[in-house]
Amino acid sequence: MQQPEDIAARRLGIVIEQYVEARKRRYDYVSTEQAYRAIRQILKPAISDRELDDMVASLAVKNGLAVVFDRQTKVDDAPLGGLGHQRRQ
Repeated sequence: MQQPEDIAARRLGIVIEQYVEARKRRYDYVSTEQAYRAIRQILKPAISDRELDDMVASLAVKNGLAVVFDRQTKVDDAPLGGLGHQRRQ
């Protein structure tokens, strides 16, 4: 019997695959912001936003698509605790 985590990971992989395939038919690039919105609307995966971006980007590149990293990251999600993304007071 498959574990719930395995099923969720497979489901996420399928959704990302479908998204990239749909984009490939009409465009030559994938936007991380658009992918984030579309995928999070369907699923609420238990991975960070950065991991989701990386998964989408990896599959897009394998399919010959350019990747536009245009999603604004949250301070908690940015590498090194958000350095370079500090808020002004």
